[in-house]
Amino acid sequence: MLHYLLVSLFQFSFNVLKVLEIKYTYQNKLKPLLLNSLLINGASLGSVFISIDSLLDGDYLVIPFYVGFAILGKWFAMTHFENVRYKIGKLLKIY
Repeated sequence: MLHYLLVSLFQFSFNVLKVLEIKYTYQNKLKPLLLNSLLINGASLGSVFISIDSLLDGDYLVIPFYVGFAILGKWFAMTHFENVRYKIGKLLKIY
């Protein structure tokens, strides 16, 4: 059960951090981007290591946790972090 919790946490974090990476790149914020890259790599390494280890042990139930929390993390980041570019575009009636 701990494996599923860790995979879920790592996948959720990874996808939130990927959205933040795009945001920091767009805003040209170097220090937060570098720290974010470090966290992305740690989350990715942890998630992949635990998932592959579980799969090699024959535990295929880890797959829905891996995929499901990746989607949930992406959804959370896209709906809960402010998208300034989109708001400006809506204000100017571009979008």
